[in-house]
Amino acid sequence: MATNVPPVNPAAREYREQEVHYVRASVTFANGSFVMPASIPAGAIITAALVLVTTAFSAGASLVVGSAPGGNDIVAAADSAVTAAGAKRPDTATLKGPLAADTTLYGTIAGGPAAGAATLVFFYVPNNDG
Repeated sequence: MATNVPPVNPAAREYREQEVHYVRASVTFANGSFVMPASIPAGAIITAALVLVTTAFSAGASLVVGSAPGGNDIVAAADSAVTAAGAKRPDTATLKGPLAADTTLYGTIAGGPAAGAATLVFFYVPNNDG
């Protein structure tokens, strides 16, 4: 159940039906650091991640996503491989099992790229066994 206890911002997203939920954002080389548009609620399980690189990022660029700014416990740089276009389906790294708290996803694009664009999608199921 989403608790939305401050300082979780953005708010956790949870529908009451038993269905797969997702959080989606498009990013470009100019973003640097970014925050996904919704948090994932406490008790949810991240089932999959997708990094769709529509325009390859310049050489030396990397993209990571973590549960803390600058972290990579959700998507590691080697798993996103943003210097080549295409769909990447990274393992959800070190976050296995139900989330202990509402979790904001923070992303970082490093390496000073001059080009690149991607869409990130995180699929999860909330703890609504009911």
